[in-house]
Amino acid sequence: MSEMPKEQLRDLVIAADDEALEEGKAPNQRSLRVISKLMSKLGYSGYVMFGSGAHPMVGQILSVHASLYRPNDLGMGGVHGGIFMFRDVFARIYIPHGYGAARIEPFALTDLNASQIGWLVTRPNDLQSFYDQFEDITDFAGGIGGYADYKRPPEAALKLFWLAAFQLQAAAAALSVAFDFRGAIQSALIGAELSLKGGLVAAGATEAECIRHGHKLDSAARHFAKQYAAFDLDRVLRVTAKLPPYVGNRYSPSQPGRIETGHIAMGCQFIAGEVMRQITGYTIRSAMAEPQPRVYPP
Repeated sequence: MSEMPKEQLRDLVIAADDEALEEGKAPNQRSLRVISKLMSKLGYSGYVMFGSGAHPMVGQILSVHASLYRPNDLGMGGVHGGIFMFRDVFARIYIPHGYGAARIEPFALTDLNASQIGWLVTRPNDLQSFYDQFEDITDFAGGIGGYADYKRPPEAALKLFWLAAFQLQAAAAALSVAFDFRGAIQSALIGAELSLKGGLVAAGATEAECIRHGHKLDSAARHFAKQYAAFDLDRVLRVTAKLPPYVGNRYSPSQPGRIETGHIAMGCQFIAGEVMRQITGYTIRSAMAEPQPRVYPP
């Protein structure tokens, strides 16, 4: 059986993958199911799946299955992600799933290449801006992902925070891979709005009270600050003052340019992170060896 023709094995793997797909498994969840299904179909039982003693057929199945997908299709993914603009280049930042104690290497969690990172570290203000955005994205991820020292938000607020995460992730995706980066603006704005309203709900606001703020981020921010003295209201209001109005932007034929759009997205990521820090009572900055004062947003 170990000499099974590759074409035949590929057909069997695809059939098993189809079954796992029908069961609702994502690509990165199907490998083990494919192995289990196929090994059973081939009459194997009591086999070792991983390590030096793994059955040879398991390796063949994994190799064939991996060839059907791209590496990012089979990756474990992450809990949240965002964007960082270096000069006018958009780099993705992703926060992976975490279990137990782990050392976080910010530059290992971005798609900036080695040359760009080397360039970035020679520019102190840009470097600190990167760390600031990494903090905002990580702190928001910590709240929705339930990481270590981040206190879990109330369920009603968590639902809004997850909706905000979807929008902020969409903005990051639009900036990094879309045909027109300006598609990020609406997603970023609604992501900031949902974050603020999630914070209000966590502070005890009713749905009706949240609705009264409409799309007015400054209004929601001021009310949120009444409950959380440490909330950086002044900086948040400086950000909201520079953001385009949600409804006006939606219907306007005149849209912000590339760099302005990047600042809109990063400003909204800051708002989301700043809200979540108040709700969870923790920030990744406290774990940094030598944290520097925030420079972004100014």
